[in-house]
Parts: sequence; C-alpha cells; structure tokens
Amino acid sequence: MRNNERLTSVEIQAVTVEDAIRLALDQLQLTRDDVDIEILSDAGPSEDEEALVRVTAKGMASQPVSNASRSSAPRQAVGDRGRGDRGPRPPRPPRPRRVPGDRPSSRGVPPARVERVIDPNRVDAEDEAAVKELVKELVSRLGLHAEVMAIDNPSSLPMTEEDAPTIFIDINGSDLGNLIGRRGEHLSQFQYLVNLLCGKQLTDGKRVVIDVEGYRTRREESLIGLADRVARQVSRSRRPMMMEPMPANERRIIHLKLREHPDVYTESSGEGSGRRVEVLPRD
Repeated sequence: MRNNERLTSVEIQAVTVEDAIRLALDQLQLTRDDVDIEILSDAGPSEDEEALVRVTAKGMASQPVSNASRSSAPRQAVGDRGRGDRGPRPPRPPRPRRVPGDRPSSRGVPPARVERVIDPNRVDAEDEAAVKELVKELVSRLGLHAEVMAIDNPSSLPMTEEDAPTIFIDINGSDLGNLIGRRGEHLSQFQYLVNLLCGKQLTDGKRVVIDVEGYRTRREESLIGLADRVARQVSRSRRPMMMEPMPANERRIIHLKLREHPDVYTESSGEGSGRRVEVLPRD
C-alpha cells in the first residue's frame, strides 16, 4: 500500500471481540463513532478459535478485505493478539475433553442424551417411529454406523406459537464429522432431505429437526453467549452492531434471545446466504 493511501476497512483477529475492535480502530486511526463494526466470528472454546471482526469507515461499502490489505496490517502472534503492553497472555486452564454422545449443558455438566420414551397413546408415536426408521436407513446408506434416537426438545429457548409441531432426532456415533460439515452445512442439507421425504407422511404439518452428537445444542449455546455479549456492547455504546451472516435457524436464536431485552432489539437484513442480524439500541 502506498503512503498516500489510507485504509478504510480491516479485518482483525484477536483473543476477544473487544481486543479485535481496539486493534482495528488503532490501525484505521478512527473512533467507534466513525466506523461500522461487523463481528465475523466470536472467540470459540478452543485456544485457536479467536474473535474476528471487520471494521469499516462509515460511508464506505463493507466488502471483504483484499489480501493486500490484510497483509499490510501488522498481525500479532496467536495468543498475544490484542494484549498491547499487558505482557504475555496467561495460559488457559485445560479444557475437559467431550465424550462422544454427551453434550455440555448451560451449567457446564455434560449429561448424556436419553432417548425419548414413545408413548403408544401419543398421536405422533407413529410419526416419530417412521422418521427414526427413515433416518436410520439414510445413515446406513451413507456407510455410517450410528445410533438414531427420538429426543425431547434440547433447546433452552421456548417454542413460539409460529413453530410447527416438531420431532427431534439425534444421531450419535463415531466419525460423523462429514455428516455435520463446515458450520453445519451438511447437517442442514441432510435435515432438508429428511423433511422433504417425510413431508407428505407426517400429520399436522410436523417438521423434523436433526442433530448430530449435540452439535446444534452446542452451537445454540455459543450463539446465546454471543448475543449476550453483543447486546452488552450495543447497550453501552448506543451504536448498532451487525453480526455475521447466518442461516435462518441461527438468526432465529439471536432474535428469540434478545426479543425481551430492555435495551436492544434486533432486525434482519440482506438476501440469501448473506442475510444477517443487526442489534440496535432501543430509544
């Protein structure tokens, strides 16, 4: 980059969202009032999963940062990004290894999933049994060895009146990473296929939600935590923040979590795979 050119947008990765924003503002030589902030990804549970934000000067189109722009931004070593003059980051305590088939709860206790006991007097007993058999057949045709269970709703968020009656299926086994795919893409496609095949057979307009080894539940807990943190930042700064593009089911989690928040509200904008949630301060 030539000296007479000034950066208008940067993507910065750091240990926390706040650290990444601070580094981006320093690099752009701007204040929060002068920029739009997009959280591309939040810090994850792994040591290597750090926050990534895009900060763009107001009035400039928010476009992906070019490789040249990225390379011109000085990057700190992983583990020390965003620490400034505070010295090296203290080591994190070791994280417990997750046992396949278990899922962490919001209280940190990983209860094993228990199959739903289907009451033969229930109206949807036949529907649940039919869905289980279909999913078992599809999993077998994929060459996977897994256990398929019908379970109660694992979500911590309440169902709304707009939600259709839902059958929840959980798949547990080994080497199921490809069934989940990157950011759950394969899982979403698999769920769509199941709903397509079952659509004409299920009564009362039921839908099927499929999880693999608790992936959706863990993702929901991560999104709930992200929603809380973004809401606190918007509440303090009184500035809206745009979140990363998300599929409809993940945007729904953000909307539901912040629906009753006293200081912020949410809106969706964009088209297709680029649709995202914006968190705005209430008047």
